[in-house]
Amino acid sequence: MDERQRRVGLNETVFREVNERINDLVRTFGRADLKLICECGDRDCAETIEMSAADYEQVRADADQFAVRPGHEDASVESVIAHRETYDLIRKHPGEPAVLAAREDPRGG
Repeated sequence: MDERQRRVGLNETVFREVNERINDLVRTFGRADLKLICECGDRDCAETIEMSAADYEQVRADADQFAVRPGHEDASVESVIAHRETYDLIRKHPGEPAVLAAREDPRGG
């Protein structure tokens, strides 16, 4: 994995961590829907994604998965595995991208 791919992966894991905190707050207040930050690798992206708490749990069930706005995937480190109404579900490629995603998983991979 080159330096750019590593940086993309680290940016995505930071956005995932932020979304985990948003999820915690929303659950505290008993809400069912989430407005999250796009988990793409672009550190300047500020776009949002809406999904149900149940859908969010499905995304987080696999440390290799992230939710991004359509078109925000980086084919060098990930592939789109599903298209949803407001986001695409991506999965890290096997090897170093997946290892980085698992290592930085706030839920313990």
